[in-house]
Amino acid sequence: MDTPNFKPDSKKGKRKSKEGKNDAASKGTFLRYFQENAPNFLFTAKITTLTLFLIYIGVPIFVRSNPWILPRVVFANLLRWPPFVNLSSPADFGLVNARNFYLDVEDNVRIGSWHVLPKSILVERGHIPAEKFEDELSNGKRVFLYLHGNSGTRGSHHRVQLYKLLASLDFHVVTIDYRGYGDSSGVPTEEGVVKDAYFIYKWLKQRIGNTKIFLWGHSLGTGVTTKLAKVLCNEGDLPAGIVLESPFNNMKDAATYHPFSLPFRMLPWFDWIFLKSLGDQGIFFKSDESILSVTPHIMILHAEDDLIVPFDLGQKLYHKAKATRTHKTKNVEFVAFKGDLGYGHKLIYQAPEIGDLIRQFIQKCENPD
Repeated sequence: MDTPNFKPDSKKGKRKSKEGKNDAASKGTFLRYFQENAPNFLFTAKITTLTLFLIYIGVPIFVRSNPWILPRVVFANLLRWPPFVNLSSPADFGLVNARNFYLDVEDNVRIGSWHVLPKSILVERGHIPAEKFEDELSNGKRVFLYLHGNSGTRGSHHRVQLYKLLASLDFHVVTIDYRGYGDSSGVPTEEGVVKDAYFIYKWLKQRIGNTKIFLWGHSLGTGVTTKLAKVLCNEGDLPAGIVLESPFNNMKDAATYHPFSLPFRMLPWFDWIFLKSLGDQGIFFKSDESILSVTPHIMILHAEDDLIVPFDLGQKLYHKAKATRTHKTKNVEFVAFKGDLGYGHKLIYQAPEIGDLIRQFIQKCENPD
Protein backbone atom coordinates (compact mmCIF):
# COMPACT_ATOMS: atom_id res chain seq x y z
CA MET A 1 0.00 0.00 0.00
CA ASP A 2 1.39 3.28 -1.05
CA THR A 3 1.87 5.93 1.66
CA PRO A 4 0.15 9.20 0.80
CA ASN A 5 2.55 11.84 -0.23
CA PHE A 6 1.66 15.00 1.76
CA LYS A 7 3.40 18.11 0.62
CA PRO A 8 3.68 20.87 3.21
CA ASP A 9 2.02 24.14 2.27
CA SER A 10 5.10 26.29 2.37
CA LYS A 11 3.18 29.54 1.77
CA LYS A 12 0.80 28.90 4.66
CA GLY A 13 3.65 28.09 6.98
CA LYS A 14 5.51 31.19 6.03
CA ARG A 15 2.34 33.26 6.59
CA LYS A 16 1.83 31.81 10.09
CA SER A 17 5.42 32.41 10.94
CA LYS A 18 5.15 35.98 9.77
CA GLU A 19 1.95 36.54 11.78
CA GLY A 20 3.62 35.11 14.87
CA LYS A 21 6.53 37.43 14.45
CA ASN A 22 4.11 40.39 14.02
CA ASP A 23 2.21 39.45 17.20
CA ALA A 24 5.43 39.22 19.12
CA ALA A 25 6.57 42.53 17.73
CA SER A 26 3.24 44.15 18.67
CA LYS A 27 3.44 42.80 22.19
CA GLY A 28 6.99 43.95 22.47
CA THR A 29 6.07 47.41 21.24
CA PHE A 30 3.20 47.63 23.73
CA LEU A 31 5.42 46.52 26.61
CA ARG A 32 8.09 49.00 25.65
CA TYR A 33 5.48 51.77 25.40
CA PHE A 34 4.03 50.83 28.80
CA GLN A 35 7.48 50.70 30.40
CA GLU A 36 8.44 54.03 28.92
CA ASN A 37 5.18 55.71 29.99
CA ALA A 38 4.64 53.94 33.29
CA PRO A 39 5.44 57.09 35.31
CA ASN A 40 2.80 59.00 33.34
CA PHE A 41 0.23 56.25 33.89
CA LEU A 42 0.96 56.19 37.60
CA PHE A 43 0.72 59.98 37.84
CA THR A 44 -2.62 60.00 35.99
CA ALA A 45 -3.95 57.22 38.22
CA LYS A 46 -2.89 59.12 41.35
CA ILE A 47 -4.50 62.35 40.17
CA THR A 48 -7.72 60.53 39.22
CA THR A 49 -7.85 58.75 42.58
CA LEU A 50 -7.16 61.97 44.47
CA THR A 51 -9.83 63.83 42.49
CA LEU A 52 -12.44 61.15 43.12
CA PHE A 53 -11.49 61.09 46.81
CA LEU A 54 -11.86 64.85 47.12
CA ILE A 55 -15.19 64.89 45.28
CA TYR A 56 -16.87 61.93 46.91
CA ILE A 57 -15.19 61.81 50.32
CA GLY A 58 -13.36 65.05 51.05
CA VAL A 59 -16.06 67.54 50.05
CA PRO A 60 -18.92 65.75 51.86
CA ILE A 61 -16.84 65.44 55.04
CA PHE A 62 -15.85 69.11 54.83
CA VAL A 63 -19.45 70.24 54.26
CA ARG A 64 -20.87 68.15 57.07
CA SER A 65 -18.20 69.26 59.53
CA ASN A 66 -18.41 72.90 58.38
CA PRO A 67 -22.11 73.53 57.71
CA TRP A 68 -21.54 77.30 57.72
CA ILE A 69 -20.25 76.91 54.15
CA LEU A 70 -23.69 76.08 52.72
CA PRO A 71 -25.30 79.50 53.26
CA ARG A 72 -22.34 81.03 51.44
CA VAL A 73 -22.95 78.67 48.54
CA VAL A 74 -26.71 79.26 48.46
CA PHE A 75 -26.59 83.05 48.75
CA ALA A 76 -23.26 83.40 46.90
CA ASN A 77 -23.19 87.01 48.07
CA LEU A 78 -19.41 87.16 47.84
CA LEU A 79 -19.54 86.54 44.08
CA ARG A 80 -19.79 90.08 42.76
CA TRP A 81 -19.77 90.76 39.05
CA PRO A 82 -18.81 93.17 37.71
CA PRO A 83 -16.21 93.72 40.46
CA PHE A 84 -14.91 97.04 41.69
CA VAL A 85 -17.99 99.06 40.72
CA ASN A 86 -19.42 102.10 42.43
CA LEU A 87 -22.96 101.08 43.39
CA SER A 88 -23.63 104.53 44.80
CA SER A 89 -23.71 105.87 41.23
CA PRO A 90 -26.51 104.25 39.16
CA ALA A 91 -25.54 106.50 36.25
CA ASP A 92 -22.37 104.43 35.87
CA PHE A 93 -24.67 101.54 34.89
CA GLY A 94 -26.54 103.54 32.27
CA LEU A 95 -29.46 104.46 34.53
CA VAL A 96 -29.85 108.13 33.70
CA ASN A 97 -32.76 109.01 35.97
CA ALA A 98 -32.06 106.97 39.08
CA ARG A 99 -30.81 107.57 42.57
CA ASN A 100 -28.96 105.52 45.15
CA PHE A 101 -29.95 105.54 48.82
CA TYR A 102 -29.49 103.47 51.98
CA LEU A 103 -31.93 102.20 54.59
CA ASP A 104 -31.19 101.03 58.13
CA VAL A 105 -33.20 97.84 58.58
CA GLU A 106 -31.88 97.07 62.06
CA ASP A 107 -28.71 97.47 64.09
CA ASN A 108 -25.65 96.81 61.92
CA VAL A 109 -27.74 96.17 58.82
CA ARG A 110 -27.84 98.94 56.22
CA ILE A 111 -29.03 98.01 52.73
CA GLY A 112 -28.19 99.75 49.48
CA SER A 113 -31.13 100.64 47.23
CA TRP A 114 -31.86 102.14 43.82
CA HIS A 115 -34.93 103.99 42.60
CA VAL A 116 -35.35 104.30 38.82
CA LEU A 117 -37.98 106.78 37.64
CA PRO A 118 -40.53 106.05 34.89
CA LYS A 119 -39.39 107.09 31.43
CA SER A 120 -42.20 109.62 30.94
CA ILE A 121 -40.85 111.77 33.79
CA LEU A 122 -37.49 112.01 32.06
CA VAL A 123 -39.15 112.83 28.74
CA GLU A 124 -41.57 115.41 30.12
CA ARG A 125 -39.52 117.08 32.84
CA GLY A 126 -35.93 116.05 32.31
CA HIS A 127 -33.54 115.60 35.21
CA ILE A 128 -35.12 115.27 38.67
CA PRO A 129 -32.97 116.18 41.70
CA ALA A 130 -32.24 113.24 43.99
CA GLU A 131 -34.02 114.89 46.92
CA LYS A 132 -37.27 114.94 44.93
CA PHE A 133 -37.36 111.24 44.06
CA GLU A 134 -39.42 110.24 47.10
CA ASP A 135 -42.08 112.79 46.19
CA GLU A 136 -42.40 111.20 42.75
CA LEU A 137 -43.44 107.86 44.29
CA SER A 138 -46.91 109.24 44.92
CA ASN A 139 -47.42 110.52 41.35
CA GLY A 140 -49.79 107.65 40.52
CA LYS A 141 -47.42 105.62 38.36
CA ARG A 142 -47.17 102.00 39.41
CA VAL A 143 -44.14 100.68 41.30
CA PHE A 144 -42.24 97.44 40.77
CA LEU A 145 -40.21 96.21 43.74
CA TYR A 146 -37.53 93.97 42.24
CA LEU A 147 -35.92 91.28 44.42
CA HIS A 148 -32.87 89.72 42.80
CA GLY A 149 -31.42 86.23 42.96
CA ASN A 150 -28.15 85.00 44.44
CA SER A 151 -24.67 86.25 43.55
CA GLY A 152 -23.88 89.60 42.01
CA THR A 153 -25.41 92.90 43.08
CA ARG A 154 -28.24 95.22 42.14
CA GLY A 155 -25.87 96.42 39.41
CA SER A 156 -25.51 93.07 37.60
CA HIS A 157 -26.05 93.46 33.86
CA HIS A 158 -29.20 91.38 33.38
CA ARG A 159 -30.84 93.10 36.34
CA VAL A 160 -30.03 96.58 35.05
CA GLN A 161 -31.51 95.65 31.67
CA LEU A 162 -34.77 94.65 33.34
CA TYR A 163 -34.90 97.95 35.29
CA LYS A 164 -34.51 99.80 32.00
CA LEU A 165 -37.28 97.74 30.43
CA LEU A 166 -39.71 98.37 33.30
CA ALA A 167 -38.86 102.08 33.38
CA SER A 168 -39.46 102.28 29.62
CA LEU A 169 -42.94 100.84 30.28
CA ASP A 170 -43.44 103.80 32.66
CA PHE A 171 -43.08 102.07 36.00
CA HIS A 172 -41.09 103.16 39.01
CA VAL A 173 -38.48 100.50 39.77
CA VAL A 174 -37.11 100.09 43.29
CA THR A 175 -34.54 97.42 44.07
CA ILE A 176 -32.22 96.52 46.93
CA ASP A 177 -29.14 94.52 47.72
CA TYR A 178 -30.03 92.26 50.63
CA ARG A 179 -27.82 92.27 53.70
CA GLY A 180 -24.34 91.05 52.80
CA TYR A 181 -24.76 91.78 49.08
CA GLY A 182 -23.10 94.63 47.19
CA ASP A 183 -22.52 97.56 49.54
CA SER A 184 -25.08 96.37 52.11
CA SER A 185 -23.82 95.37 55.54
CA GLY A 186 -24.69 92.24 57.48
CA VAL A 187 -24.80 88.52 56.71
CA PRO A 188 -27.56 86.96 54.60
CA THR A 189 -29.95 84.40 56.08
CA GLU A 190 -33.37 83.34 54.87
CA GLU A 191 -35.16 85.30 57.56
CA GLY A 192 -32.78 88.23 57.13
CA VAL A 193 -33.25 88.74 53.38
CA VAL A 194 -37.03 88.45 53.74
CA LYS A 195 -36.87 91.05 56.50
CA ASP A 196 -34.94 93.37 54.16
CA ALA A 197 -37.60 92.93 51.46
CA TYR A 198 -40.37 93.52 54.00
CA PHE A 199 -38.66 96.69 55.22
CA ILE A 200 -38.35 98.26 51.75
CA TYR A 201 -41.96 97.31 50.94
CA LYS A 202 -43.26 99.06 54.06
CA TRP A 203 -40.96 102.02 53.37
CA LEU A 204 -42.56 102.33 49.93
CA LYS A 205 -46.09 101.97 51.29
CA GLN A 206 -45.52 104.99 53.52
CA ARG A 207 -44.64 107.11 50.46
CA ILE A 208 -46.77 105.98 47.53
CA GLY A 209 -50.22 107.15 48.55
CA ASN A 210 -52.71 105.25 46.39
CA THR A 211 -50.06 104.01 43.96
CA LYS A 212 -49.93 100.24 43.51
CA ILE A 213 -46.87 98.07 44.26
CA PHE A 214 -46.07 94.96 42.23
CA LEU A 215 -43.44 92.43 43.28
CA TRP A 216 -40.94 90.90 40.84
CA GLY A 217 -38.63 88.15 42.05
CA HIS A 218 -35.97 86.29 40.08
CA SER A 219 -34.39 82.91 40.92
CA LEU A 220 -33.55 82.89 44.64
CA GLY A 221 -35.49 86.16 44.78
CA THR A 222 -38.67 84.22 43.95
CA GLY A 223 -38.25 82.43 47.27
CA VAL A 224 -37.88 85.82 48.98
CA THR A 225 -40.83 87.27 47.04
CA THR A 226 -43.19 84.38 47.74
CA LYS A 227 -42.39 84.37 51.45
CA LEU A 228 -42.75 88.16 51.61
CA ALA A 229 -46.08 87.96 49.78
CA LYS A 230 -47.30 85.35 52.25
CA VAL A 231 -46.45 87.61 55.20
CA LEU A 232 -48.12 90.61 53.56
CA CYS A 233 -51.26 88.67 52.63
CA ASN A 234 -51.53 87.33 56.17
CA GLU A 235 -51.38 90.96 57.36
CA GLY A 236 -54.01 92.03 54.83
CA ASP A 237 -51.49 94.29 53.05
CA LEU A 238 -51.73 92.72 49.61
CA PRO A 239 -49.34 93.65 46.80
CA ALA A 240 -51.11 94.44 43.53
CA GLY A 241 -49.57 91.48 41.71
CA ILE A 242 -46.55 89.18 41.67
CA VAL A 243 -44.13 88.13 38.93
CA LEU A 244 -41.94 85.10 39.57
CA GLU A 245 -39.12 84.75 37.02
CA SER A 246 -37.26 81.40 36.88
CA PRO A 247 -38.70 80.17 40.18
CA PHE A 248 -38.24 76.96 42.13
CA ASN A 249 -40.71 75.14 44.33
CA ASN A 250 -38.51 74.74 47.41
CA MET A 251 -34.84 74.91 48.30
CA LYS A 252 -34.55 71.16 48.78
CA ASP A 253 -35.42 70.49 45.14
CA ALA A 254 -33.50 73.53 43.89
CA ALA A 255 -30.35 72.28 45.63
CA THR A 256 -30.87 68.70 44.47
CA TYR A 257 -31.15 69.65 40.80
CA HIS A 258 -28.65 72.49 40.73
CA PRO A 259 -25.72 71.72 38.37
CA PHE A 260 -23.24 72.03 41.25
CA SER A 261 -24.87 69.06 42.98
CA LEU A 262 -24.55 66.76 39.96
CA PRO A 263 -21.34 64.97 41.11
CA PHE A 264 -22.85 64.23 44.53
CA ARG A 265 -26.47 63.47 43.69
CA MET A 266 -26.02 59.69 43.44
CA LEU A 267 -24.29 59.39 46.81
CA PRO A 268 -26.38 57.51 49.40
CA TRP A 269 -25.58 60.19 51.98
CA PHE A 270 -26.44 63.17 49.73
CA ASP A 271 -29.60 64.08 51.65
CA TRP A 272 -27.91 63.81 55.03
CA ILE A 273 -24.77 65.69 54.03
CA PHE A 274 -26.23 68.49 51.96
CA LEU A 275 -30.00 68.81 52.28
CA LYS A 276 -30.21 68.21 56.02
CA SER A 277 -27.34 70.63 56.53
CA LEU A 278 -29.27 73.29 54.62
CA GLY A 279 -32.20 72.79 56.95
CA ASP A 280 -29.90 72.93 59.96
CA GLN A 281 -28.81 76.36 58.71
CA GLY A 282 -32.42 77.53 58.46
CA ILE A 283 -32.55 77.59 54.66
CA PHE A 284 -35.83 76.19 53.33
CA PHE A 285 -37.50 78.72 51.01
CA LYS A 286 -40.64 76.59 50.78
CA SER A 287 -42.33 78.57 48.04
CA ASP A 288 -44.73 75.72 47.33
CA GLU A 289 -46.08 76.20 50.86
CA SER A 290 -45.89 80.00 51.01
CA ILE A 291 -47.75 80.41 47.72
CA LEU A 292 -50.84 78.80 49.23
CA SER A 293 -51.37 82.01 51.24
CA VAL A 294 -50.70 84.36 48.34
CA THR A 295 -53.99 85.73 46.97
CA PRO A 296 -53.05 88.36 44.30
CA HIS A 297 -52.59 87.52 40.62
CA ILE A 298 -49.35 85.65 39.92
CA MET A 299 -47.44 85.39 36.65
CA ILE A 300 -44.64 82.80 36.40
CA LEU A 301 -42.01 83.18 33.66
CA HIS A 302 -39.64 80.29 32.89
CA ALA A 303 -37.39 79.30 29.99
CA GLU A 304 -37.20 75.65 28.99
CA ASP A 305 -33.40 75.86 28.65
CA ASP A 306 -32.84 77.12 32.20
CA LEU A 307 -29.85 75.12 33.45
CA ILE A 308 -29.70 76.69 36.92
CA VAL A 309 -33.31 76.28 38.06
CA PRO A 310 -34.84 73.50 35.96
CA PHE A 311 -38.03 74.29 34.07
CA ASP A 312 -39.80 71.43 35.87
CA LEU A 313 -39.41 73.15 39.25
CA GLY A 314 -41.21 76.23 37.96
CA GLN A 315 -43.99 74.00 36.66
CA LYS A 316 -44.26 72.25 40.03
CA LEU A 317 -44.72 75.61 41.75
CA TYR A 318 -47.34 76.62 39.18
CA HIS A 319 -49.35 73.40 39.55
CA LYS A 320 -49.24 73.72 43.34
CA ALA A 321 -50.54 77.29 43.15
CA LYS A 322 -53.11 76.50 40.47
CA ALA A 323 -54.56 73.59 42.41
CA THR A 324 -55.19 75.78 45.45
CA ARG A 325 -56.78 78.84 43.80
CA THR A 326 -60.25 79.57 45.19
CA HIS A 327 -62.97 82.14 44.57
CA LYS A 328 -61.19 84.33 47.12
CA THR A 329 -57.90 84.35 45.22
CA LYS A 330 -56.88 85.71 41.84
CA ASN A 331 -55.48 83.60 39.04
CA VAL A 332 -52.00 82.22 38.41
CA GLU A 333 -50.53 81.94 34.91
CA PHE A 334 -47.44 80.21 33.55
CA VAL A 335 -45.56 81.65 30.56
CA ALA A 336 -43.03 79.25 29.01
CA PHE A 337 -40.24 80.30 26.66
CA LYS A 338 -38.95 77.77 24.13
CA GLY A 339 -35.49 76.41 24.76
CA ASP A 340 -34.19 77.25 21.29
CA LEU A 341 -34.62 80.97 22.04
CA GLY A 342 -31.60 80.81 24.34
CA TYR A 343 -32.99 82.86 27.25
CA GLY A 344 -31.75 80.39 29.85
CA HIS A 345 -31.79 81.55 33.45
CA LYS A 346 -31.22 85.29 33.09
CA LEU A 347 -32.26 86.60 29.69
CA ILE A 348 -36.04 86.46 29.61
CA TYR A 349 -36.04 90.26 29.54
CA GLN A 350 -34.81 89.94 25.92
CA ALA A 351 -38.06 88.32 24.75
CA PRO A 352 -39.75 90.65 22.22
CA GLU A 353 -43.15 89.93 23.75
CA ILE A 354 -42.15 90.66 27.36
CA GLY A 355 -43.51 94.23 27.27
CA ASP A 356 -46.93 93.06 26.14
CA LEU A 357 -46.89 90.27 28.74
CA ILE A 358 -46.25 92.81 31.49
CA ARG A 359 -49.00 95.15 30.26
CA GLN A 360 -51.47 92.25 30.09
CA PHE A 361 -50.39 91.13 33.55
CA ILE A 362 -51.09 94.59 35.00
CA GLN A 363 -54.51 94.62 33.35
CA LYS A 364 -55.37 91.19 34.79
CA CYS A 365 -54.28 92.31 38.25
CA GLU A 366 -56.37 95.46 38.15
CA ASN A 367 -59.31 94.17 36.11
CA PRO A 368 -59.55 90.43 36.82
CA ASP A 369 -62.93 90.08 35.17
